[in-house]
Amino acid sequence: MKRYDVVVVGGGIMGSATAWWLARSGARTLLLERFHIGHDRGSSHGSSRIFRLSYPDSGYVRMAQESLKLWRQAETEVGEELLVTTGGLDLGPGIEANHAALRECGARSEMLSESELAQRFQFLSHDGPGLLQPDSGFVRAERAWAAFQVLARGHGAELCEETVVESIEQSNDGAVVHTAAESIECSACVVTAGAWARELLVGAGVELETRPTRETVSYFRYEGPLPPTIAEWVTPLRYALPAPGLGLKAGEHLAGPTADPGEIRTVDDASIERISKWLAALYPGVDGKPHHTETCLYTNTRDENFVLERYGSVVVGSPCSGHGFKFAPLIGKRLAELALEQ
Repeated sequence: MKRYDVVVVGGGIMGSATAWWLARSGARTLLLERFHIGHDRGSSHGSSRIFRLSYPDSGYVRMAQESLKLWRQAETEVGEELLVTTGGLDLGPGIEANHAALRECGARSEMLSESELAQRFQFLSHDGPGLLQPDSGFVRAERAWAAFQVLARGHGAELCEETVVESIEQSNDGAVVHTAAESIECSACVVTAGAWARELLVGAGVELETRPTRETVSYFRYEGPLPPTIAEWVTPLRYALPAPGLGLKAGEHLAGPTADPGEIRTVDDASIERISKWLAALYPGVDGKPHHTETCLYTNTRDENFVLERYGSVVVGSPCSGHGFKFAPLIGKRLAELALEQ
């Protein structure tokens, strides 16, 4: 039976970042992915993801600050820009709490009155003030996913794609990961399997209370300089960001139905209609009809916080409740540290 220091189950952005840190530390690492790297069945695909420091919770602001440094470290190691700085705007009720959290953490931010917002960003139309955070931007999602793979494998990590893990069990000296073809021993197993994690963890004696949802995102044609990323803090939260080669990407946060990760996924027409009207009003010069739509799986906790815990020889790195991508290098580092604990 093969044996590794750590087996990572789930090769999305979180699993790939974890494999990078593990292999970088010298651990013999195996990464298992049920589909292929770059697939669109989970939560890591697509051209871009928002990177923002702005949260009403100072704990998340500090995590974003640390993550920003680690994104730059990854860029240096791989020799490619992964995080593009555009600045970020927060709109809507309650943004004063975000401003307070940013100030508490020493992060740059500026409250803009309605007139100042209109003067600074003449291509936008919004009634009310805004909060500007200049260090925000977007991550080139597919390139970042591929970059962590390159980094992990460059440090010696092994990757097996199209490999479905059927179960995980804890043993006297670690864990055993069972696939259809073989069983693999390891000192620790990290599960970053998103919507598939709950079922996998049952056999390892770990109960994970999550709800997978199917979210819809839309892409709109846009020409011009890169605009800031936008988050409007209404319910559900609405967001817009640049999408290289596709214009603008926009969607709603936690607006989709509960989903089976194995089902054939379809977009939500009602969500597309709502976000199209919102974007057309916010960007008067943008065609309000999307040219492309797609889905993305969220795996959510009740409070939208992350689960990053070790249970015996099993480390749980899922879910991230739809807002974890920006923290990928930091989450990968923390999961690797948990897996390597003696």
